[in-house]
Amino acid sequence: MLPQTKQPSHILTQAMSNPGSSEEAQNPHWIGEHGEEWIDVNKDTIHVSAKALNIIWGNDKRFWQWIQLSKDESRYKLFPYNWMEIKGSLDLAKIPPSPSTTYEIFYVIKFKVDAMGWHSSPVTFELITPDGKSSKIAEMLEFYRCKGNEWHNVYGGEFRLDGSVNGKVKFSMSEVQSDWWKGGMILEGVIVRPKLLK
Repeated sequence: MLPQTKQPSHILTQAMSNPGSSEEAQNPHWIGEHGEEWIDVNKDTIHVSAKALNIIWGNDKRFWQWIQLSKDESRYKLFPYNWMEIKGSLDLAKIPPSPSTTYEIFYVIKFKVDAMGWHSSPVTFELITPDGKSSKIAEMLEFYRCKGNEWHNVYGGEFRLDGSVNGKVKFSMSEVQSDWWKGGMILEGVIVRPKLLK
């Protein structure tokens, strides 16, 4: 189930740069918008909209495009190309108090029935904490592609939250090593939530 956001996502049919900015109008990359409407806190879970992420070539409609999936659902679609790089960050001050001190990051994605290219190269998920420590995970997404047209929470790493630490946690999802073309992925956003105890 998708997290509830404060307002519906907008359907993007024109250039994805902010109107009135000639510099951004010429930028082929999507620069995340960090307004409160794109980062939603619901109890102890934080939802970061795709609009709040930095996406390489995200302003080039040959590679990425906002699409409407249903009446109330519009998300970001990846067209075939061989370079995927998505980055985001979250101010630790936005994370609500929780008994858990370990938080997990999940990328909310699904694949169209004609998605291709995800069997050949692993996607790298990186997490950088305010103290500069970095962790990386590599995973093939073919398993999720084979699941068909349903939403998946793909694990992107975890971090511990110390009350004395300030700053931002940075996260990214990328596949830039291979020349293999891939496409058909739909990106909804990112979820940050306390780690569930098993």
